[in-house]
Amino acid sequence: MGIPGIGEAIADIITRLHRTGTHPSLERMRSEIPEGVLEMLSVPGLRPDKVLKLHKQLGVTSLEELQVAARQDRIKNTKGLGPALQRKVLQGLEIRTAALGARHMHRAAELIAAAEKNLRRALPGLKRIVPAGDFRRGCELVCDLSLVAEETRLQRGPELVNAAFDGSFRLFKGIESDILPDGSLDYPDDVLRQFDFIVASIHGQFRMDREAQTDRLLRAVANPFVSILGHMTGRQLLRRAGYDGDVEKVLKACADHGIAVEINANPWRLDLDWRWHQRGLELGCIFSINPDAHSIAELDLMRWGLAMARKGGVSADRVLNARKLRDFSDWLEDRRGRIAPTRAGWRAAGHSVGRGRPSRLRARKISATRPPHAKRGRYRIRSA
Repeated sequence: MGIPGIGEAIADIITRLHRTGTHPSLERMRSEIPEGVLEMLSVPGLRPDKVLKLHKQLGVTSLEELQVAARQDRIKNTKGLGPALQRKVLQGLEIRTAALGARHMHRAAELIAAAEKNLRRALPGLKRIVPAGDFRRGCELVCDLSLVAEETRLQRGPELVNAAFDGSFRLFKGIESDILPDGSLDYPDDVLRQFDFIVASIHGQFRMDREAQTDRLLRAVANPFVSILGHMTGRQLLRRAGYDGDVEKVLKACADHGIAVEINANPWRLDLDWRWHQRGLELGCIFSINPDAHSIAELDLMRWGLAMARKGGVSADRVLNARKLRDFSDWLEDRRGRIAPTRAGWRAAGHSVGRGRPSRLRARKISATRPPHAKRGRYRIRSA
């Protein structure tokens, strides 16, 4: 039975492709068009006819060459292509980069449910498993599929390691807690109390106005559980500008409350921007250079944070994790000592210390080693 629109020639091509996986016409086209040109079709908004023109007129054969051509204004200045196409190419490349590995929410939900089922089967002793990361935060596109599992035995891991090394080596337990729109943290007190340090960061509701966003940060900084304010402006280089807030007012609050300001070493962030470092120093701030690592390999991102601290003129005596072990431990103990006496007054002022909502338990890795450029010395932390 014939199919409308499919003649003998097309039928022969389909049959040969089905039987052999290839066809002489296909192989001829493959020899004429490099594979990298076909990858350019993955750029959102870039039609096949434009891809062919870019290849034939500019000799572009890969995504890398396409990006170079756009940044060098070669597309804008070529007849038949022009500035509009160049803008579309740059925008499409950014979208493609941001969307790599992303999944729609419904597909992510299916994968997370399957992962939870497999995890429960493999480790029946787990008490509670909840989604984390992008899915938990309600992102339209989910890049990381994360689950948080609670097991009492695992919670004692750091204590067992520390006991084994008898003071010559120490693991610190830290967590990144989300700053909610009202400035409270997304963990209850009993969870926050289990950790040596808390990094408080904003991960959503970026469109709040300047006054509201600033107040949100100030309330978080005043929280006695908070040790470090993470990526203060929320920017991601080449992706988004970050949220609007009064940086100077927040820096002053960090100095007043003895909160360390993060210099986030992830190349997408490098936040707080080095241009603010000197002002932070003048106000009395201390800093913490953190890799924001999501894997062991990403711990090496520390070098970019060090580069930004040097560029901003931050010396080792103002860097929290450049301190010796004893000094670092004493600082954490001082922070923890403020929790009990401060908590009632903080709540009386109308703040909520923590929430009982389930949330992501993403371990925050910070390096407790002295940066290569650091000079020995101590610094004082202003009392709140």
